[in-house]
Amino acid sequence: MGKDLNIKGAGQEQSGSFDAVISLIDDYSKKKGIKLEAYLFNSKILKMESEDGNISNYVNAETNGLNIRLCDKKRVSFSYCLGFEEQKIINALEGAYSLLKFMDENDYFDFAEKDENLTDLSLPEKLGIYSDDWSRIDIDKKKSLLTEMEETAYSYDKKIYKVDKPSYSETLISKRFYNSNGVDISSKKTFYEIFLSVASRNGEDTGSGFDFDFSHSFGALKFKKAAMNAAKKGVDQLGARAVSSGNYNIIFDNFTSSELLGILKQSFYADNVYKKKSLLEGRLETKVFSDKLDIIDDGLLYGGALTDIFDREGVKMQKKFLCSSGVIKSYLYDIEYAKRAGLKSTGNSVSRSFTMPPDVGSTNFFIKNGETNILDIISSVKEGLYINELMGLHMAKPYTGEFSLGASGFYIKNGKIDFPVKGIVLSGNLMRLFNGIVRIADDIRYFGSTGSPSILFENVQVSGT
Repeated sequence: MGKDLNIKGAGQEQSGSFDAVISLIDDYSKKKGIKLEAYLFNSKILKMESEDGNISNYVNAETNGLNIRLCDKKRVSFSYCLGFEEQKIINALEGAYSLLKFMDENDYFDFAEKDENLTDLSLPEKLGIYSDDWSRIDIDKKKSLLTEMEETAYSYDKKIYKVDKPSYSETLISKRFYNSNGVDISSKKTFYEIFLSVASRNGEDTGSGFDFDFSHSFGALKFKKAAMNAAKKGVDQLGARAVSSGNYNIIFDNFTSSELLGILKQSFYADNVYKKKSLLEGRLETKVFSDKLDIIDDGLLYGGALTDIFDREGVKMQKKFLCSSGVIKSYLYDIEYAKRAGLKSTGNSVSRSFTMPPDVGSTNFFIKNGETNILDIISSVKEGLYINELMGLHMAKPYTGEFSLGASGFYIKNGKIDFPVKGIVLSGNLMRLFNGIVRIADDIRYFGSTGSPSILFENVQVSGT
């Protein structure tokens, strides 16, 4: 086993915690006469599930990791390693260096320049992404709340016959970013998440439901509310049936609206635009959606799932207005694709996988909240559907906008929920769909990093009986 560089744990102060690794890789790059970029992290993870009132699948782990990019004469290579043993780091450096001669030159690649606005290490607290309750919450309390969540779901209704291993997870991650241009910045984040799903039954009829919650503070998690919501969804689905085929006015709830937005957001990625794989290519300053639609990507959103100080390339996070009253105002850029467009990065470099180089992506991507209560929107629908579950999203085509999705929800008649619906398919095109917005509710909710209010769309094609 190689020499361990004795990196401090994630719960300790950021200042100097990754110095040994930085010193090693910096010396290597200077000896080779090349530039480098390094992303280091240390994470502590706790996961557990509840089953029949007992804790199961308990995981308590700590991980260190390092990503490296080397640059020499416009050629760029990438490597990584898990663990901070000296030999592992040297192997990663040598691996990246040996690849350089095989890489094509890239005139648009560059490392981030030093930004004096990124020196305030108290920002994680100001952004609502770090809480010091990590070390103060007793493990027995966490276990108790998790098992109570299971009990709450069962107690909601006798028709709930199965609660499928409700889960709890927490992560404390410390990050350090360093490059040869003098960028040397740190961040830390706490993240807590709960999830559960239920199965319901009434005679031969069955249903299911789920819910979850996440926060950067343990005290903000709503264990009982998530359990009640999941159980209610499961019971409300019993007795569902299909409706006649036709075109309907449809309310997509905040969850399904977020899922549809998740497909659309890929068209805002500058690399997709450049490669002509975007629905919005060549549409800047053009009205393409309903004038009721405003879309924002905000890396500084207080308490957002992907809120942080800097992006994967060390560029300061930003708030971007991408669509205003249906007009496309901006795309999302990393350094390379911003240079290709003659612009500056919008702070949208992300890491999709620890084993892959950074890429263009979104931060907290959402539709601006509306001003109408969801109950008032439902009451305005003479005949339509309220959809709270979509199936087959992986089959949607983000580059054409075409979708055909299984769905379930409720039939609306004369402004009231009439009966549950399942066994239907919704078909259409995202561009036309988001042009057909009638009203937007005021109930925005974030599902991970994507958020939306409930939205009423007109004239959506439904295949049923």
